Amino acid sequence: MANPETCPPEATLVEMEVIHWLREALGYPVLGTYTKAMDIGGVITPGGCLSNTVALLAAREKCFPGSRLRGIPVLLSKIRDPTCLKIDSLHGLSQILQEKDIWFHVDACHGSQLAFSEQHRYKLRGIEKADSITIEPQQAMLIPYDCSLVLFREPSTQASLSTNSDSISNAQWSFGWTGPFTGSKAFNSLKIWSSIERHGKSSMGRMIDDRLELTNAIQLEVEHRSNLVLLGGTDINFCIFIYVPPPHLSDADLEKVNHLNLHIQDIVHRERVYYIHGFPLQNCPHGRFTEPDKKVFVLRTLNGNPQSTMHNVRGFLENIEHLGQFLFTDSQYISMGDSHGLSANRLQRAERKLAQKLYNLFDNNDFAAVVYGSSALQNNAVLSNIDLMIFAHSAESSKIQEVVSVSRSVMEAEGILIDFEIPLHRRLLVTFEFASQAADSGPPLDETGHVSSISNTPEYL
Repeated sequence: MANPETCPPEATLVEMEVIHWLREALGYPVLGTYTKAMDIGGVITPGGCLSNTVALLAAREKCFPGSRLRGIPVLLSKIRDPTCLKIDSLHGLSQILQEKDIWFHVDACHGSQLAFSEQHRYKLRGIEKADSITIEPQQAMLIPYDCSLVLFREPSTQASLSTNSDSISNAQWSFGWTGPFTGSKAFNSLKIWSSIERHGKSSMGRMIDDRLELTNAIQLEVEHRSNLVLLGGTDINFCIFIYVPPPHLSDADLEKVNHLNLHIQDIVHRERVYYIHGFPLQNCPHGRFTEPDKKVFVLRTLNGNPQSTMHNVRGFLENIEHLGQFLFTDSQYISMGDSHGLSANRLQRAERKLAQKLYNLFDNNDFAAVVYGSSALQNNAVLSNIDLMIFAHSAESSKIQEVVSVSRSVMEAEGILIDFEIPLHRRLLVTFEFASQAADSGPPLDETGHVSSISNTPEYL
């Protein structure tokens, strides 16, 4: 394909036909007759990252011919936002960018599947205005890895990326000149051509419709399960959710919830019955997790197998819930219930017991007790232990043992796990003098009352 004189010419013609067909499906203009390989307006690459790179190189050369160092304004639109999985308003973006004369690139590596669906094609309105589009048939057309494409609205744009090598012939149908980075390559276009030949556009469109219908059913099933939380809707075949043990959560519980979901994914992979993708998501699209700096480890389904059914899905989700409950119990976490209810929850009872016992222990001597960490937050719903520190004028060994005994008795009575990461006798009782030294050696608080950085001093640590 790089040199049509020595490579099968049929491969070149098949690749041109595949690119022509995909351009047509996405609404790009196509020629009735081609006179050379460069007229086709597209390049097949090994993957989406390289396709996007080629498109951005074309944007640079279009705006600044010959430029290799200067930056240019480019807007990258993705037909699949990783947070909400919604498609950008491509038509609205195209109007804004045309007015500003900014290159419009659309990463449609996954979302391009909608082009084959009569029912969902409208979601791509405006994609034909993009200067370049990247797609990955390997993600949507039942094609094995690796196979990706970058398409250009104006085929002449591709000429700016033409390579020049003594080993590649400058022939009329030489694909070796049509793009950077790749000379000789596999006959990957045959995979796309075979899929088109086997299914046809109409059959492929119905397959996409069925895929999205199953996605909607999966989302409804997740919403109906009390221990699963759906994180936003979707325009394509993704479903993002998390397992949550109690009905009421807050940022105070996030670390524990992330830990549970990470272990759920790990066990599912080791069982090799189902598959689930998981990743940390910044700015989670759900009211329960609103802090901008919080990351939520989410679970994600991607249904592309046409043989998948809701029977498979229900078995999969039941397995997720079973694993979540097992891990929750095995971790000895405690569900504190609705912290906003009228009755006192277990955490509040434990705190009252601790306070009473400490008053009796220290009698009339001055002391200060601080509950810190997630257990100090009123809206905490999942508890592993109570983080407690007591400040007093002295910290004799006998007094430390008494404090440890008080702490143990209260937490054991309430069934609260004791965290032994740091032994109780080393962290429960601190003298005022030592606490003052630690505070003096540490950084000052900022305007919001937070410590902006950690000082590496023995006292502060």
